[in-house]
Amino acid sequence: MISQKTIKTLSLAFLSAGLLASCSSSSSSKATEEQSADTVRLVEVAPAEMRALNLSEEFTAQLEAKVVNNITAQAGGRLKQLLVKVGDRVGAGQAVARMEATQAAQAQIQLADAKTNFARMDELYKVGGVSKAQWEQAKSAVDQAKLAYGNVAENTVLRSPISGFVTAKNYDNGDMTSPQLPVVVIQQIAPVKAVIGVSEQYYSFLKKGAAATLSVDALGEETFSGVVTNIFPTLDPVTHTVSTEIEVANKDLKLRPGMYARVHLDFGTKEALTVPDKAIVRQAGSGARYVYVFSGGKAVYRAVELGQQQGDLYEVVSGLNAGDQVIISAPSNLKNGLSVKLRK
Repeated sequence: MISQKTIKTLSLAFLSAGLLASCSSSSSSKATEEQSADTVRLVEVAPAEMRALNLSEEFTAQLEAKVVNNITAQAGGRLKQLLVKVGDRVGAGQAVARMEATQAAQAQIQLADAKTNFARMDELYKVGGVSKAQWEQAKSAVDQAKLAYGNVAENTVLRSPISGFVTAKNYDNGDMTSPQLPVVVIQQIAPVKAVIGVSEQYYSFLKKGAAATLSVDALGEETFSGVVTNIFPTLDPVTHTVSTEIEVANKDLKLRPGMYARVHLDFGTKEALTVPDKAIVRQAGSGARYVYVFSGGKAVYRAVELGQQQGDLYEVVSGLNAGDQVIISAPSNLKNGLSVKLRK
């Protein structure tokens, strides 16, 4: 038989166990609530806003001479005297080389013979001694001889048709020349030009006469003013760019063909939807771009198409609306639908 003392002891034991279980349950519930509160991420946001973006772009190119002229002896022949050397500055019409006159002398003799023969044929034609066809043949021979002599005589002294600098020579005095290889090369480097490939997105903004700024690595921070002088009529089907010529006066001759140049063009401004670059997440491997929008206490995934970057802003072409609140604090660590709270 169980004594009253034993019953009282058992009752106290059960009561203590119940209290402990209750306390344990309460503690566990409180911990769960605290853990749930901890999963609500504190975030910072910024609005997607319409802003005026400067439409400007920098291009790279190699400087070229405005005009390149190959001075060639059309009939070939022997070079008698080269009158210039590489690096010389020449004026338009200046003699740069003399050729041996042997061919000119031969052509002059042939012209004299043709004239003598025609004079004889002309007298005979007047008295009916030769036919009209024979007379015309003799006259044609004179015309051809005159043309041949003129060509050879013109090639006896070679002249530069442009002002510029001698940039190459291919023969020395006494060498036999060929019509396929120029005696000297003259380049006009005042002005110089740069040909750049402008993306088709700027095609409608391109205008002849538009200002450009140019710099070259060789001259440090110095800049030069240029102008758009030619816009090609078609776009490259592979690169989707249009070739555009920029001309720089180069009066002080600091710029030289072959220099590596950077060309800056300003196309004006446009209104565009923008977000901070800190909001953009780049999906590894695919090149896709997305952001998280703060909506209803959640981080909501939005794929976006981006335009140009300007400073710390990106143009958003599609995927967002003005006023959307994009998360800018460590967005790459978020997940779609994650509970978030604005950091105060």
